[in-house]
Amino acid sequence: MKITTFTLIPALVLSLGTGAMAADDEETPLAEAMEDLSASLKKLRRARDFNAKAELIRGGEDACIKSLQYLPATIEAMPDGADKTKAVADYRRLMGLTLALMSELELAFLAEDEAKAEELVDKLKDLKKEGHEKYEEE
Repeated sequence: MKITTFTLIPALVLSLGTGAMAADDEETPLAEAMEDLSASLKKLRRARDFNAKAELIRGGEDACIKSLQYLPATIEAMPDGADKTKAVADYRRLMGLTLALMSELELAFLAEDEAKAEELVDKLKDLKKEGHEKYEEE
């Protein structure tokens, strides 16, 4: 069972929340949720079997759900108005898609379908790129 592309997943949702660091470098609740997500995904390479991988993904899904309570600092800093409203909706869309893909990934692990898992990883990479472009602070 070789799923090696999981080294690229941890930054997926984390990248959406990297702007969530406070000015005094204290971690925000969003950054903590993203770290939890990242940690669960980093452990995939060491997971002993498909069921263990599915369990790790469930932890990441929980962190993804938690992250929906917060917004990246880049959005928080926007002035109120239509642009901010659209950015909030788009962030939630990205997080919802992330959760859906992670749930599909969990199902792929439970079905022991390595090919499907690899396909989902590719989709998660694309979503990560979109999140980076929109919400990562430079």
